[in-house]
Amino acid sequence: MAGTLLVCVSSVQAHHSSSMFDLSKPIWLEGTVVSYTPINPHTRIVIEQRGEDGRVQRWTVEGPSRSGSSPNSLERRGVSADFLKPGDVIEVCGFAPTRDTLARVPTDNHSRYPNAFVHGHVLVMPSTGMQIWGSYGKLENCVRSSDEAQTWIDFVNADERAHGMWCHSRHVVNIASVAPAAMVEAIDRLKTTPCR
Repeated sequence: MAGTLLVCVSSVQAHHSSSMFDLSKPIWLEGTVVSYTPINPHTRIVIEQRGEDGRVQRWTVEGPSRSGSSPNSLERRGVSADFLKPGDVIEVCGFAPTRDTLARVPTDNHSRYPNAFVHGHVLVMPSTGMQIWGSYGKLENCVRSSDEAQTWIDFVNADERAHGMWCHSRHVVNIASVAPAAMVEAIDRLKTTPCR
């Protein structure tokens, strides 16, 4: 699906901005958690995804900042240190670094982060369903044509952060929408709280 985008971005260690990621090209991954590390400046999940050919690809999924405005920012969101455990199977909608970002990666960082890399925007957990993970993304671009519209409607209606990100991303004009238009229109129409 996403190919073998073998990157290791020095920005895994540094705080950065959404402009470093291609928010018009969502990458959906499904894999088994190898590790979950709630570190600064951004949490990191390493997953293994088995391809149709049987080959295993490791991915590093960046997430929210652990520090935020305080050391307890993840805990306030209900994310504990044992939130994910090795062996858990999850899905992730994320966004890869732009070509310009990749061109600036120092060669000496490639051995440090040898996995393919995405900024994870939405996690799908078997037990709890969808949740916003990272802040960089255009939420509607995570909507797939194979998804049930009602799942997204329920998510946007039940999760305050998802509603806020949905509304914000609908007004981001410089990022192309790649979501199925009919589904996006249905989600917009059936939100219980309109965007302001």
